Amino acid sequence: MSHLRTAPLPAPSSPTRTARRRRRGVTVGAAGALLLALTVSGCASPAASSGDASSDSFGTASVALSWIKNYEFAGYYFGEDDGDYTDAGFDGVDLIAGGGNTNSWDLVLGGQAQIGLASDLTGITGAINDGAGLKIIGAQFVKNPVGFVSLAANPIRTVDDLKGKRIGVDAGGKLAVEAVLEANDLPSDTVEFVSVPSGIDPLMNGEVDALIGFLTNYPIAVKNAGGDVVTMSFADANYAQFGDAVVVSEKALSENRDELKAIMKASIEGWNTALDKGTDAIADIAMKHGGADNGLDRQLQVDSAGVLPSFMLTKDTVKNGIFTLTPDLIDQAVSSLAAAGITADPSMFDTSLLEEVYAENPDLIPGFTVPAS
Repeated sequence: MSHLRTAPLPAPSSPTRTARRRRRGVTVGAAGALLLALTVSGCASPAASSGDASSDSFGTASVALSWIKNYEFAGYYFGEDDGDYTDAGFDGVDLIAGGGNTNSWDLVLGGQAQIGLASDLTGITGAINDGAGLKIIGAQFVKNPVGFVSLAANPIRTVDDLKGKRIGVDAGGKLAVEAVLEANDLPSDTVEFVSVPSGIDPLMNGEVDALIGFLTNYPIAVKNAGGDVVTMSFADANYAQFGDAVVVSEKALSENRDELKAIMKASIEGWNTALDKGTDAIADIAMKHGGADNGLDRQLQVDSAGVLPSFMLTKDTVKNGIFTLTPDLIDQAVSSLAAAGITADPSMFDTSLLEEVYAENPDLIPGFTVPAS
């Protein structure tokens, strides 16, 4: 499974929207506002159909997260706790944690989740190319928060700096780095891949020269551990992507469209709340939903939430609504994947469902401020 994210990391310290906000500046407008949470859980329970509940209910909404329950998925927690999913016509919501050996889109294909979050586009586009009946309808992070995290004593600031470096990865991270190398016409042996567990210890202990992880929390954890951190995003390495792409089945898109629209409406409402309430509220709800299971450090949740807005809020998502993708962004992602030798096509995307959600609910666009870069 392609996570490219950190599990709970040790020790931390700290860091928001003005008129309104995952995966990536610290302040939004004048006041604090931030987001996102991930989750750990293991098994997915089958998504309920309308036959499982009363005739006027959609049953249980189900969202397959891309990682453990933490700050990254805060909007879904708020949607659950505030009753946004029940208001949208569901009996409740099942937030299925990632972090295991099953991809979120496999749960969507198997009917165990109605929507899934894919860490990046590498795996999901591969699945679609292999015949999976899936569509990408949006992205939580229109700017991918994933990148290289190194130390100033042996930094990776540019693509040229990759040569000869030992890169700590999981399975998904290896695929993504290989795509970065391909996109820059570099041979696969440019770097040495080292399989590492979650966390920053391999970098701090000198076992690797860099880690692949979310730039929302890995750099903070390194700084908190006393390291002089250097980062390079995949976008800066000529590999533009989306983070936590929203995936649905083609069948549901045509046959259960109202149900999907209701899930997305509730999820957007939850994220709007998260962005409005800010970093402390995001940290608190992350600790409530994932802290006990995942050993989350609250201060790291606060600090990580502080950089989420810069990955979620752009002039386009402020104008059109969070999760939305423009044709230019899709073309950029397709071109980036092609440069990495990955076949992709705009037909893999369908932006019409979110367009309908926002057209029918214009109040879902509350007027966020784009964070200062």
